[in-house]
Amino acid sequence: MIKILLKKLRNIIIGDFRSKKLANLVIKKIIKYNKKKNIRILDYGSGFQPVLIFIIYEKLTKIYKKNIIIDCYDFYSFKQLSKLNSHKKLNISFKKISLVKRNQTKYDFALVNDVIHHMGIQNEKLIINLLNDLLTKSKIVFVKDHFQQGFFSNTIIRIMDFLGNYFNDVSVPTTYYSKKSFENLIKKTDGKIIEKIFEIKLYPDYLPLVSNPKFNFAYLIKRK
Repeated sequence: MIKILLKKLRNIIIGDFRSKKLANLVIKKIIKYNKKKNIRILDYGSGFQPVLIFIIYEKLTKIYKKNIIIDCYDFYSFKQLSKLNSHKKLNISFKKISLVKRNQTKYDFALVNDVIHHMGIQNEKLIINLLNDLLTKSKIVFVKDHFQQGFFSNTIIRIMDFLGNYFNDVSVPTTYYSKKSFENLIKKTDGKIIEKIFEIKLYPDYLPLVSNPKFNFAYLIKRK
């Protein structure tokens, strides 16, 4: 009951505001780096209510028409997969996250939106292996995550994270990346940073505590 009420409250307060803002940023970078007339995307950690990827797909159809293929991976149950894959008109496939490793398909973009902090930033080897795998599969990896600047920002981000993931029983970490710790992580991978995006505004101004754009960053990475 509490989960349902919190979900409804979140939808009333925020709606699709965050997803639309982030989708616009992703599409802007796809247009910048993909000069082909088609696009193939791997979305790692699409979420159980994958509003973001549906918005991205809808907006991309205006550019690439039907020449779009998106493969989405997460910890889906068979019931969730059946529901998510019930649409026939979209070139979007939802798959179990365990299948990513054996996927040999080559992609133009891999998206990793607000995922790696849930893996636990202390699990560095696990995250490096994931990024290296995505760098092998994709020309460019787009990583969006959170920066913490201190105790206050860490607390606010944890609250945001809790409210955003409580409905899906996703664990919330106790700490997040700093700019230095994230860039040190990337140095240990097979990738190199080709673009950094700081201060991404994803929430409306009437939510002053969570709307601070300094909490959000995105890096675009390609194989060395």
